[in-house]
Amino acid sequence: MKPANKLHQAAVLAGVQDADKTIRATFVMEQHIGHFSFYENLRRFVDPSPVIEANWVNVTYKQPSILGSYLPFLPENTRGSLNGRAQVRRGLHHYPADVVLYNTQVPAALGGRLVRQRPYVLCTDITPIQYDRMSQYYGQAPERSGLFSRYKHHVNRNLFQNAARILPWSTWARDSLIHDYGVLPERIAVAPPGVDIDSWQPKPRSQTDRLRILFIGGDFYRKGGEDLLTAVQLLPPDRVELILVTHSAVPQAQNMTVYNHMQANSPALIALCQSCDLFVLPTRAEAFGIAAVEAGALGLPAIVTAVGGLTDIVIDGQTGFHIAPGDIPALAAHIRRLIHDPALRRQLGQNGRRRVEKQFNARENADRIIHILQQVIAESARKKTYQPKSAHKPVN
Repeated sequence: MKPANKLHQAAVLAGVQDADKTIRATFVMEQHIGHFSFYENLRRFVDPSPVIEANWVNVTYKQPSILGSYLPFLPENTRGSLNGRAQVRRGLHHYPADVVLYNTQVPAALGGRLVRQRPYVLCTDITPIQYDRMSQYYGQAPERSGLFSRYKHHVNRNLFQNAARILPWSTWARDSLIHDYGVLPERIAVAPPGVDIDSWQPKPRSQTDRLRILFIGGDFYRKGGEDLLTAVQLLPPDRVELILVTHSAVPQAQNMTVYNHMQANSPALIALCQSCDLFVLPTRAEAFGIAAVEAGALGLPAIVTAVGGLTDIVIDGQTGFHIAPGDIPALAAHIRRLIHDPALRRQLGQNGRRRVEKQFNARENADRIIHILQQVIAESARKKTYQPKSAHKPVN
């Protein structure tokens, strides 16, 4: 028998049948930036769990499918979809499971009819309708209305409505599931990704007259990097230093250092972030913003735009400040205030750390997801054992 733990006790209290039984779960995980960090943090705490036998299907969209290899002239996006379809279906065939979790609805859509063969849970940081509303910032044209658009919406709506549970990362995504896709609120549980709070810990920083401002964003321009550069020009140059972590090519300048090759969750990235005083993300479009969670775990106050899931992470006036996208004067004013008020920086940072410990602890959030999977399996078992009485009239 598996050893008892808090998760087992919670399952018993919730009335989950066979709480001692190891459940078999397949996790189908897209490997995009952001989702890769979610996958790493989730797996770190799911694999050692005594109540779950986890199998992982990594969807990279890169390993060639048979069809894609014979049709090299297909557009890259089409080949990627074919590759992803092959990865998802191969994983679903290979791993027997009591329940399947998909970290977005995209691999679930690629799974086709195989998805309905067992209960499934969907996670998502953004719904397709929300993505379409901000698609211009991702370099894509908005979805045009038409037959294909309606078909895609029909597929996504069915996937959302037939999921045993949906675990959006934010209240922003939850609201879209309810209002845009008609999902019942009781089948939704906001479950944000977390960070390893033992690794992402505050570290005492040497006090200097210069404020070290941290920016993390793979796409420097979508994430509002240019707005940050403009705002800094309105500040005394001897009082600020920029630390930019990005995949984009950004010209070097005085009092600025660009890091293009940092790896997520790496000791080098954590050490670099620990050396900073303030996190700034003036992004134009954002689904969630895991970097803001990491900054909060380190005790850094944050200035972010009030978009997407960022409003769940940074609480205006308590752990940092919200600004509107493109509001450079407000961004400069908040930075100037924090330059001159180190006590406020410390208070906001301490509040941010406490909030991450409470809401974004990867270990506790992984346990919560496992418990939800146990509930889904128990509900599925009850449905299978329930046999309604015959509606036929008795014969006289």
